[in-house]
Amino acid sequence: MESSGASIGSSRRSQPGALRLTQAGLLIASLGAALVVFDPFGLGVVGIFLAIGGAVLAAPGGLGQGWYFAVAGGAIGVALSRLIAENNELAGGWLAVIASLAILIGATLGYPVRSDRD
Repeated sequence: MESSGASIGSSRRSQPGALRLTQAGLLIASLGAALVVFDPFGLGVVGIFLAIGGAVLAAPGGLGQGWYFAVAGGAIGVALSRLIAENNELAGGWLAVIASLAILIGATLGYPVRSDRD
């Protein structure tokens, strides 16, 4: 039985389309996290959708990686913070800030560069 030296996660990430999709997804998720925290012109709700959509877009290149769990968990936390803020604004606000930081840290650690492809 033959086996290759490449792991499953590296084969997904080595595809050129997955690299660009992961980059775009992480940038979109980071933009969403910034919109949630700063809420310019009332665009905080749009930021929630951008954070979730960006995490979904980054999944092909990041699924199974440690940094992706931070991005996906942060996106879920941002969505939950909106629901919690309906009853308790302080707790919902802090959850939104912590979840946004998780997205930004995960995106910083996992942002693929050209050398990751090789």
